[in-house]
Amino acid sequence: MAARRSMITIAADAETKERVRSYAEAAGVDLSTYVSAAISAAMDRDDLVARAFAPLDVLIDEAEQRDADLPWPQSGTEPIDRGESESIDQALDDFFDTPPLDRRHPRGAA
Repeated sequence: MAARRSMITIAADAETKERVRSYAEAAGVDLSTYVSAAISAAMDRDDLVARAFAPLDVLIDEAEQRDADLPWPQSGTEPIDRGESESIDQALDDFFDTPPLDRRHPRGAA
């Protein structure tokens, strides 16, 4: 026994409607069947993505819960010295794989 069907109404501009209609015709199905299949395919992809990312979502939620109880660090009120600044620059250069300041192009140069 076929599942009972109900109506869904969507709005689209005339160009989109005609494009969908032409795709449905090329597929050899009516507009309703084509749109229903496209919706089902999109939901299947969304479900696949949700399942793939579910373990990461759990880890993120756990980390956010754990981190919610941590105090915020005090904002820096004391200036850092030149050596500390250079150390930070070096760490960022290493992380982003950028050349040291003395080997970079001057601002604006390609």
